Amino acid sequence: MKLESLDEMEEHQQFFCWSCGKQLQTVDEISQRICFECKKSLKGLNEEKVFFCWACGKRLLDMNEVAQGLCHSCKASIIRKIRPKRKKIFPYSE
Repeated sequence: MKLESLDEMEEHQQFFCWSCGKQLQTVDEISQRICFECKKSLKGLNEEKVFFCWACGKRLLDMNEVAQGLCHSCKASIIRKIRPKRKKIFPYSE
């Protein structure tokens, strides 16, 4: 999310860090979608070893998540959306 100016933000809007969920306070944090504490901790990690979910942007921790590029919650959500809904079949009764 790139903010052009403060006028684009509504006063009642709240923004949260994609990594820890903490509410973001400054324009810099909001424009980068990450709090300063998480940004500092990510700088300490080697950029080549950090992977993120392509759907929500959350950092992937499990190798299964990294292999698929999705966190478990996004994968479950996608499966629920594409799986056909089962119709309840009621026997015909007179």
